Amino acid sequence: MDKDQILLTSRIRLARNIEGYPYPGAMTLDQAEELREKITDTLHEHEDLWTLYQLKDGSLKNLYDLEENLISMALLKNRDRGAYFLADDHRSVMMMEEDHLRIQAMKKGFHLDEEYDTVAALARFFEEKLPVSYHEELGYLTACPSNVGTGLRAGCMLHLPALDTLGMDKIERSITRMGFVLRGMRGEGSKIVGHMYQLSNERTLGLSEEEFLKRAKSISQEVAALERIKRKEMYLDHLIELEDMARRSYGILRNARIITFEETMLHLSHMKLGIDLSVLKPMRDFDLYDAVIHMGKAHLQMERESFLDDRSSNIYRANKVRRFIKEVF
Repeated sequence: MDKDQILLTSRIRLARNIEGYPYPGAMTLDQAEELREKITDTLHEHEDLWTLYQLKDGSLKNLYDLEENLISMALLKNRDRGAYFLADDHRSVMMMEEDHLRIQAMKKGFHLDEEYDTVAALARFFEEKLPVSYHEELGYLTACPSNVGTGLRAGCMLHLPALDTLGMDKIERSITRMGFVLRGMRGEGSKIVGHMYQLSNERTLGLSEEEFLKRAKSISQEVAALERIKRKEMYLDHLIELEDMARRSYGILRNARIITFEETMLHLSHMKLGIDLSVLKPMRDFDLYDAVIHMGKAHLQMERESFLDDRSSNIYRANKVRRFIKEVF
């Protein structure tokens, strides 16, 4: 992983649907159960790799996997129809989310080719076993027209504190013109917090999967390069402001007694930028993505093995982040 950790994670997702069944939003419970069984039977020959998880209301495991970006909020909303499989810490198959199948892989660092190979191989496996909905002119058919064609979403999560601070408007417009989009950490509809952006293709029709993948790699690298340029600009032209921002964030995290996840993300982001630009001198560096993810409410609840209300989780998080700061500095 690069020292500056701008390209935090790589993520590939393919949407597929099975002929003869309505899309999940129009399915009956019996239809959903029947199709889940077919998909489960298909994966049976690889049962040593995959673990099935039902969507039980209030499950700590489900919320944990949501924070890990292994499943989506849309899947959790389909509790009565959906379920999911996990193979390891970066591969998942969601059943009855917006589409019958959402096959995805996510890994820390810049590994789009590797993750695409993993997901594409699994998609081909399903296509050999099940009658997948496909149109000769349009490609793969999906519940939402914006996914028709390849059904592919390819992109990276990027840490962009300098661009975010000095101005993102021109970059966002340029990315949009190229058919890509910047969203929050949780994807569509999520807020931008901690200067973390999810970049992915907005169109899935008109190019092959490989061509969309090539563009995703190129644009991600270009944005990361622009972030590095803006970081140098911050250091050369705004050093006092940079030092103030990083040191304030260090002070807040070092002394907080109650703190929200969003505030924690913001201050960890400022601290990481300060470390990368040698404004802060820690005993050791830290992995920003890991630090952020492990401060999420579901991760705290898994540690405690119990549900926490917002106030309790904010107090527990503050205790944890203070210990973390002492370890780093």
